[in-house]
Amino acid sequence: MSLKENNRLFIHKDMEPLNILNSVEIILTPQFYTFIRENLDIRFAYQAKQIAGALFDDYLDSDKEYQYHVYKCQDDWCFFAYDIKEIEDFLKTIGIEKHRVSKIYFAQQLSEQLKKPVKLSKKSALLTIDDTVTLIPTKLIDSNTEYNNLDLKEQKLTSAVSMGASLDSFISLKETVVLGSLFFILGGIFLVEGTRIKSSISTKEEILTELFSKYPKYSSTIIRESILSEYQPIDTKERKKRDSIKEISKLLSANSQLEQLTIDKNRVVANIKTSNVNIANQVNRNAKAKNFKTSKNGLEVKVEKKI
Repeated sequence: MSLKENNRLFIHKDMEPLNILNSVEIILTPQFYTFIRENLDIRFAYQAKQIAGALFDDYLDSDKEYQYHVYKCQDDWCFFAYDIKEIEDFLKTIGIEKHRVSKIYFAQQLSEQLKKPVKLSKKSALLTIDDTVTLIPTKLIDSNTEYNNLDLKEQKLTSAVSMGASLDSFISLKETVVLGSLFFILGGIFLVEGTRIKSSISTKEEILTELFSKYPKYSSTIIRESILSEYQPIDTKERKKRDSIKEISKLLSANSQLEQLTIDKNRVVANIKTSNVNIANQVNRNAKAKNFKTSKNGLEVKVEKKI
């Protein structure tokens, strides 16, 4: 297949090789990213990006290096984790040179347009389920379903990343140190729990596929009501951890930057660097009000909470 004009196309693992002659905008399907939507009381995207690694801690492969993209979606923040090296390697296998890619979008940005399924291949389709764009096997979709013929060039997409910016994303994160921020995440702490969750998801997917094969007429309604509800089991400690991270995010501002964040099985600890003594005192008071154990050393405030 040859594309001679500036085009947009979905990137999925069942696609045929292409011959791209000019620049192209790609839209990643959920095969190439992990998505989380959170309601956080923070104002700026750079603050949200500071805690992105912690939010994804239980859901990512600890052997890979991920980049993060964050943007405001209504009253929430939309977080994306993706491996740009994996994307680059796949594009090469289908004949797309990385310098041809002008912009990278995420299929989640088309959640409203994908309430009616879009067929990607004989095997898979995109469909919005519980406000989340999901890749599902076509065999799970009612045979009488009418697919959406979506013209990607006509869709308004605003929040994009570039191939080059993604490759330099770790450096971009370091640039926030200019504002006083340095973010460390101890990866792999919850590896055992993550493995259990992945195993649970895999088993339930197999059961669901078998049931839909036997009773295809129930597939469309069952998908919408239950498929995603089974995908993210979170125990009490994990909820406390997430709540603590949200509370820490509320202590951050242009004058109080996250210097270090440590998460283990029993506690969350954050070191916050402030611009002056008054801000340090304010952060210290606010942290105590949220039941954090605090200690102050000059312009640095250490907050800790057991989980």
